[in-house]
Amino acid sequence: MARVSDFYSYIDSFAPFSSQEEWDNSGFLVGEADREVTAVTVCLDVTEEVIRQAADNGCELIVSHHPVIFNAQKSITDRNPAYLCARLGISVISAHTCYDFAFGGVSDILAEAAGLKNIRKSVSGEFTLGETDCETAEELAKKVKSALGCEIQLCLKGKNVNTVGVCGGAGSDFVLDARNEGADAFLTGEAKHHEFLDAVQNGISLICAGHFETEIISVMPLAKRLQEHFGTVKVFTAREKSPIEHI
Repeated sequence: MARVSDFYSYIDSFAPFSSQEEWDNSGFLVGEADREVTAVTVCLDVTEEVIRQAADNGCELIVSHHPVIFNAQKSITDRNPAYLCARLGISVISAHTCYDFAFGGVSDILAEAAGLKNIRKSVSGEFTLGETDCETAEELAKKVKSALGCEIQLCLKGKNVNTVGVCGGAGSDFVLDARNEGADAFLTGEAKHHEFLDAVQNGISLICAGHFETEIISVMPLAKRLQEHFGTVKVFTAREKSPIEHI
């Protein structure tokens, strides 16, 4: 019989919650640790739609990437996802930056999707490095676009590339660290305007493929991992789409 606490302990074994960034809020965030789990939903974001899916599938637990409680809460009303989960008796474990940094986690999965070889962790462990067969940043960006089915933003598209830094989601803080470890390009989800300017100034191509798009690909591998470990538990992957629309 698997309990919520068992899922927490297992996730902690390969994506230690203690490794999360100081500003993060990964961990066991809603529910009862001793609650028996017969079914679990794995998702990127704990939205009303995802909660409905979990309830329809009889899930006692949601495992998410983005924390269901992130910033300080001054009120918890009937539209708050954490409130909805508690009301329905659904516990929530969120593995955010700890899963980003984990071996086989978000950034490693993104590096594999980009076709990189010799995938390894940076010195800090906060992003991933690998080598590409692509000759230019533009060629690499097109490869990522095809792999993820997304739109791409980049700078220095003609730059010759070999070593690539990778961090899913909002990983642009690591661009210069990646350059200092020999990266010619850095692949992430999103970046600010001034970060593209800084990248150009420092001679490293910055490639952004969307926050949702660079992280949603990590949900299925996490679900598979949980299914293999908790064989008798039903593991569902939530149906999700990016909240961002393009016109």
